[in-house]
Amino acid sequence: MPSLLKSRLARFFKRGLRALLPTVLTIGVLVIVYNFFAQYVVAPVNQGIEAFLLDTDPGNRLLESVFAIDVHAETYRIPATNPDYRVGRENIRWDQVRKDLDEKYPTIIGFLVALILVFVAGFFLASFVGRRVLSRFEAGMARFPVVKIIYPYARQVVEFLMRERTVKFHTVVAVPYPREGVYAIGFLTGLGFRKLNEATGDTCLNVFVPSSPTPITGWVIFVPAKDVIPLPITVDEAARFCISGGVIVPESQQNPETILDRFRNLQIPTIPSPADDEAEDDPQAPSTSV
Repeated sequence: MPSLLKSRLARFFKRGLRALLPTVLTIGVLVIVYNFFAQYVVAPVNQGIEAFLLDTDPGNRLLESVFAIDVHAETYRIPATNPDYRVGRENIRWDQVRKDLDEKYPTIIGFLVALILVFVAGFFLASFVGRRVLSRFEAGMARFPVVKIIYPYARQVVEFLMRERTVKFHTVVAVPYPREGVYAIGFLTGLGFRKLNEATGDTCLNVFVPSSPTPITGWVIFVPAKDVIPLPITVDEAARFCISGGVIVPESQQNPETILDRFRNLQIPTIPSPADDEAEDDPQAPSTSV
């Protein structure tokens, strides 16, 4: 009985992890992104706005009209009898002004201004002049010894995550890779290179072979058209097949159970169904395994 209770508790714990872990990881990533944006984008913008409000005459007037803080009021002035009395702006208690501003200043202003700046930058960089400026900036970045190593890869990551045009696969194929007699699943992406077709005397096709379990990365190979086998499955089914390491086979491509008799000793893994989980929880329930 203790061992049975222990196994049930372990299964319940694993189920809880499967149910909650994706949500927790998603929230964690969003929190990391928010903290990064707040610390390195919103905070500097807010500091710049506060510096403008405190250190310039137009900012002082805006400070008075928006936040009702008059830096020339007697509240913020150092009395003439005080040894620290100065003339002009130096005679203002800026620490008290800054404290009152921090109490009235909503930090969301920095967030909104940052969004506006991003839109303005995007609009500018979409123009001819903006593209020229960006290209010269990137050429200048490539001259710095350390930056030229980091910046290109950082840009590739950002362009991959933020790309406007996504690559959409349509045809799933099987190709002999990495050697003849061994097949890999892939996505047809193009008609090969003309020079390659002329050199080989054959029509080669571009095939993207995804890695497992992360199909967003992989290899692009050229395969003769005669060796490409189209598969009657969808791209989503192929992606699930890769992510699961080949365990989740599309229903239309599953072999009859009788074929397992030839491979009993190979212990081919299977994905348990909800009925199987319930059967594990209830030892007296009839078994559904093959």
